Amino acid sequence: MLGLAVFVLLGWGVGELWTSVVGSADLNAVREVAAQRTAALTEVTKVVTWAGSAFLLVPLALIACLALIRAGLRREALAVALSLGGAMLISDLVKQLVSRPRPPVEHLQAVAGSSFPSGHATQASAFWFSLVLVLPAAGRSPRTTRVAAGLALLIVLAVAASRIYLGVHYLSDVIAGMLLGTGWAAYVSRCLREPKVQ
Repeated sequence: MLGLAVFVLLGWGVGELWTSVVGSADLNAVREVAAQRTAALTEVTKVVTWAGSAFLLVPLALIACLALIRAGLRREALAVALSLGGAMLISDLVKQLVSRPRPPVEHLQAVAGSSFPSGHATQASAFWFSLVLVLPAAGRSPRTTRVAAGLALLIVLAVAASRIYLGVHYLSDVIAGMLLGTGWAAYVSRCLREPKVQ
């Protein structure tokens, strides 16, 4: 619980500082992206953004956890569950504390709540990187883990870009979300790592 509280307070502090410093640069970036929208790209982006949605990630996490438990990797299953669940909670709490309004551009997706941080970016980072972090324990080679890390990074970046394109987040929202999600997944993995035998 202490770690969760630290991440929430860190997110809150960074959010207050970040939103007061970035000023119009964030808004100009969102407006520039909105001006480049096309019908085809909009359809693609609406699909890509699902890779950070709780409606997809929660079922995927359940499947991953069941597979890990079946393989005897209970600690790793717990890491995946705590990474996603904690990231969702951290994102929701920080949103309430910072209360940043959504960008004043057309939203191409229905959204509720405030803007900072991006919940999709936070959740995507925590979930996809938590899967990467359990691969060594599952007996995967370093090369496979590196490839998976690259794919996870591409997914997270695509989700982050989709949130800006859809007009529902600023650039700083998605950057903060990626940092919070990745940091939380790494923290959970480290806390649950088996102590080394002396």
